Amino acid sequence: MTIAKDGIRSIVRVGYDGRVYKTFRGTDADKRYTNEIRVLKVLEERGCDYVPRLLDQDDDSLTIVTTNCGKPVQRIAEEKAAELFRQLKDEFGVVHDDPFARNITYHATMGRFCIIDFELATVLEWETDSAPKTSLVVEWAGMTRCGTRKPSTNEDALAVFASEEGWARELGLTGAVGIEHDGVVFAVSDGMGGHRGGGWASWLAVTELRRYLPAQAERFEFSAEPLRDLQNAVSDLNSYIKRVAEANPEVEDMGATLVCGLFCRRQMNFAHVGDSRIYCFYDGVLTQLTHDHSQVGEKFRKGEINEREARSHPLRSRLSQAIGRRSNKLTPQVGQVTLKEGMWFLFCSDGLIDGLWTARIEREFAKSQSEARNVEVTAQVLLDEAMETAGEDDTTLFVVRVSSAVAMQPCEIA
Repeated sequence: MTIAKDGIRSIVRVGYDGRVYKTFRGTDADKRYTNEIRVLKVLEERGCDYVPRLLDQDDDSLTIVTTNCGKPVQRIAEEKAAELFRQLKDEFGVVHDDPFARNITYHATMGRFCIIDFELATVLEWETDSAPKTSLVVEWAGMTRCGTRKPSTNEDALAVFASEEGWARELGLTGAVGIEHDGVVFAVSDGMGGHRGGGWASWLAVTELRRYLPAQAERFEFSAEPLRDLQNAVSDLNSYIKRVAEANPEVEDMGATLVCGLFCRRQMNFAHVGDSRIYCFYDGVLTQLTHDHSQVGEKFRKGEINEREARSHPLRSRLSQAIGRRSNKLTPQVGQVTLKEGMWFLFCSDGLIDGLWTARIEREFAKSQSEARNVEVTAQVLLDEAMETAGEDDTTLFVVRVSSAVAMQPCEIA
């Protein structure tokens, strides 16, 4: 452990796994300890994603354990710093007692500024504070279907598994689970490299992922730096699949795409390689969270071509990154979404995109929202329409919806 700060009111240490340990001392240490715990819980409940997340607490030693928000900023404009603290107050109802640059950090992986040190902060009352406390639940439906090009084989794969029993618990393709104390991961992969190689690579990608996730942290769903650990897990998975290919010359060119999302508490952290996709639908708007790892995908992101041109481009399937397939350097895209009740997510292989334009997917989610369709019906509609419109490629998807349940007991920090 390294000491990051040794002051009169606290000592802050950073563990080998990136977790931050803050031990309170000095005058009113117990009150400041209690207040920071309360403030961090409120900020998580209200969906603030640029502050530390409370992972653990020790009342005897007055120590809290939090996620890592990066390094202290060396220089930031006064106007930018003031805006960050104004946003904290206006959007999340917390007034920082020391609104200056010394309490601002920069998180390189997330690419944003964060705010730390809330021991003397003040929580403003919101109308929703008197409402019953809720915890989030995810409901899902996963489906896959062979394409007409090779109707006897399916080179796509999908899996869902929970953090219970060390990620050994694989769940069914339909279900629902609370995410207040445990994590759940959805993964979709599209295999490449021929009949045997493609199917094997995608199966390895979604099944071996649960071995590499906890290898990065003892309890990955409460990781100090989940995006960094997700990147490392996918990179390790890539190395493993390359080793398997090298040991089996008949499938030496096998590879796969991968999209995976970890839902826990108030966040969904995701990682992505290739051209399978993750979408989020909320408040009537569909947002593509991932970007295709291809030259065509890059042109589309830059606005050099439109969706029609991207879909018909002759090089649309030529990937710049994929798991395995003799890849030299892999840089998975990672990201984070603060979860809200009413969000829908779509994890899918490119077979679905072949058949459905973005506007069509958005309309179907809007209908599901307005007509109170369940996730299974929504997934079936999307799959059927994609297969009817295109259908040559294998098509795989998960539809996930975030809802809430009234908490039966006070939430505890794992």
